[in-house]
Amino acid sequence: MDYKVYDLSIINGQLQTTEKQEEVLKRVNSVYVYHSSITGKMYVGQTSDFINRNKQHFSGSEKRFVVSNYDDVLVLVPKGADLSMILDIESKLITYLKADIENSKAEKVNFSEHTIENANSGVTVNSYKNRIDTDGKIIVPFWKEELFKRGWVDNDSIDILKENALVTYSPYKILTQQQSDIMNEILHNVNQNYVVNGDAGTGKTVLLTHLVAALLENDRDIRVAVVVQPNWEQTAKNIFRIYGIAEDNLVITTSTKLITDYEENHKKFDVIIVDEAHKTSRRFGKQHPSFNSVYKGEFENKNNHLEILENIGGQKIFFYDVLQAIRPANIERVSFLNLTSGYKHFYLKTQLRISIGDNGNYSSDDYVNGIKFLLYKDTGLLKYTSFNRDFDRGVFHGSSQDDYFGVVGNKPLHELFDWIDEDMIENPNHIDRVLGGLVEPWKQKDGKDPKKMHWFEDEIQRRWNSTQVNWINSKEEDADAQIGSVFAVQGIDLNCVGVLMGEDLSITDEGKLKADPDHFYNVNGTFKQEEMKEVEKQDEFTLFVLNIYYVLLTRGVDGVRIGFWHNEKLRQYVMDTLDIK
Repeated sequence: MDYKVYDLSIINGQLQTTEKQEEVLKRVNSVYVYHSSITGKMYVGQTSDFINRNKQHFSGSEKRFVVSNYDDVLVLVPKGADLSMILDIESKLITYLKADIENSKAEKVNFSEHTIENANSGVTVNSYKNRIDTDGKIIVPFWKEELFKRGWVDNDSIDILKENALVTYSPYKILTQQQSDIMNEILHNVNQNYVVNGDAGTGKTVLLTHLVAALLENDRDIRVAVVVQPNWEQTAKNIFRIYGIAEDNLVITTSTKLITDYEENHKKFDVIIVDEAHKTSRRFGKQHPSFNSVYKGEFENKNNHLEILENIGGQKIFFYDVLQAIRPANIERVSFLNLTSGYKHFYLKTQLRISIGDNGNYSSDDYVNGIKFLLYKDTGLLKYTSFNRDFDRGVFHGSSQDDYFGVVGNKPLHELFDWIDEDMIENPNHIDRVLGGLVEPWKQKDGKDPKKMHWFEDEIQRRWNSTQVNWINSKEEDADAQIGSVFAVQGIDLNCVGVLMGEDLSITDEGKLKADPDHFYNVNGTFKQEEMKEVEKQDEFTLFVLNIYYVLLTRGVDGVRIGFWHNEKLRQYVMDTLDIK
């Protein structure tokens, strides 16, 4: 037995226990879940002395606790649990319970208004023995046999909840030691500005949600603005709302909206946090007019959105990845470095997104470093990242269906969709997609026409993503049959990802990658025709295209397959560079 559960009634605030139960619960580490049959509310906590902790809860000092009318409590006592295990279980239960509530709403099933009342975000848990077994041996059976059977939760399995953004970006998720150290330094140095540099999947967004929760927990009067990209705005608002962090003094919006609002009300923020700062806009002609509309009044002479944000906030924290700027209108690298020269820079290194599994001795870092090498080895950019050239190429050499990485044959649409279809049959909760470089024409109005197709291979016809906003949660019947662009998935986690690499990348006589504007279809993704004659602009354009593929190739948590779209020379380049036989 890996754990024991005590199911105890509460009558008029009095815990109903036997003498033996009381003796045990005074001296063991435990996680407890209170429940009210009247209000449906729940409360999750952890303690080393539940009997005393229960008395504290019902002493009258916690008014919100008393009025919730709790009449039952489950006390979970894991075998040999130390504090790290208890904190780990507590944080996971809070996260899964939040996702259970939201998932029930989304599916429109019977829903009782139970809410998780307590908040204790930003916890760091040290590693402990057999941590990898905690979910399978303790949380999963406790959830199904105790919480679900009592009707306290609506989903009988946590598997579907694990794919929920509320779990992926939860402010209750356990931080790595590095993430925790960074957060604590930021919280204790309010007069210092920071840049958190990190490759795709290193946990920038999880750190952001923890930081916001901790800021508002420490000071309820602080005004915080969180600047996000449009495709993540609604998800971010939902996360903070569900976790009870949607305070009146928290604003979650895009940079354009934030600046426009400031120009109207002139209210500054104590803290401005910018997610994906590499994608913030600069003054540039080829973009939506709204991005350039902010350069007026006191901001008339500013050159980019970040310069303006500097003037309307106190402490600034920018989350940044030099390899994810994907269009000329994004802030330039040199401008960003100059703007943040007085900031303290952190570099996240632990790779969190990708789950390689047990196939071989390689790690997720090996995969990401290999992709960096493939795309950027001749650009000079790798010195600005945490690149390690001693990566294990074995991660790219597997031939099994179960291997993380693979290359498909000469029918990429067929093979990539067959691959993700098979995975979704075996893993119904997975969110799998085929993504593509910008190598087929697309117009915004096409998204409204389900009959308008863009990709053709034999009898297969596929269209681009119908929307860029919250595309992975689209309810359209053909959503998982659409091909996603970088604009729909940047900053998003997927399970299995197929990537179509096309003719927008060519190979020079010197054997280097170079972007080809004649096969690149994004009207705002290139420089003006005259500018494109300049070598410097050509190189910059190449970096944008490389960054697009870097983003696409680092979306998959459980697997990636590459297909080559009318570009056999690129196939050979990839095979040679990564020593794929």
